[in-house]
Amino acid sequence: MVEYASIVSAVSFFVASLSGAYGSLLPSTAATARAGAVSIARSHNLSGAQAKTAYAKAPFKRPALRYLYAVGFVGSASNLAACKAAQILGPDPTSAATQSLEASPRAVATLRASHVTIAEAASAIGKGTTAGCG
Repeated sequence: MVEYASIVSAVSFFVASLSGAYGSLLPSTAATARAGAVSIARSHNLSGAQAKTAYAKAPFKRPALRYLYAVGFVGSASNLAACKAAQILGPDPTSAATQSLEASPRAVATLRASHVTIAEAASAIGKGTTAGCG
């Protein structure tokens, strides 16, 4: 089965961000979530403006889910060729995100501590991935 490279990237970005300012929790305010999304975007050669726009367009109210949406967006936008190929050959991005999250004990622990279910996180990352690929 072909897995979205951008999903794996997004989950990796998310897990890597846990060693930063947020510790073992997802950002809980709009300001920190937006700043985290901008930081991840810049570290992957995307503009901060793209991350801010993705964060603003996220179809979620909670900052943690908006952050995960933006992380999914960055994962796709930073590797468009792989994302386009996965759209044709790969599974649904939400199911791929679920598999990737479940495979990371650190991500699961962080989601639990942040009161975010794997299904909510996978949905946010999957929708962000789709948006970033388009």
